Amino acid sequence: MKKILIFFLLFLSISCSSNLLTKKSAESIDCPPVFFASENRNYLDSEEKPLTLDNVSFKAEINNYAFNKSCFQENDIRTFPLDILFIIDPIKPTAPNVILPLYVALLDSDQQLFEMQYFSISGEMKNDLTTNGYLETELSNSINIMTSKNNSVSSLVIGFMLDKNKKELLN
Repeated sequence: MKKILIFFLLFLSISCSSNLLTKKSAESIDCPPVFFASENRNYLDSEEKPLTLDNVSFKAEINNYAFNKSCFQENDIRTFPLDILFIIDPIKPTAPNVILPLYVALLDSDQQLFEMQYFSISGEMKNDLTTNGYLETELSNSINIMTSKNNSVSSLVIGFMLDKNKKELLN
């Protein structure tokens, strides 16, 4: 009798649990093409405020991207796992820490913006032990871009978030 009761309780707990048995598996989808925003491909920053040409700590550039995992759709969410390569060029750094504010614009088939996602990428510049200075550094970081399956993503555009002062200094 105890075995039947335990079986019955186990059966009820599994059948009442959250979609444990009804979960759909991830379905592979095509990854959209990725473009770099031409005006927002470079980034400058400094530890000192306000930012001027005399106190720039480093310059960063979006260099390349790759989908190292397949893009997929699970339930009602599309996921695009994107790896991005940045080149960090030290100018007058006082610390190795780098924080890069990044946006990804999702465009539909008419090349109209329907969603923006924001990311903060952090890393460190490499240090040269002989000169005790900083070296040009390749920083690679992975981000997951997620959107509803109802959104038809035609392409992605990547760029740095720049304020007016940084845009003026870069141009």
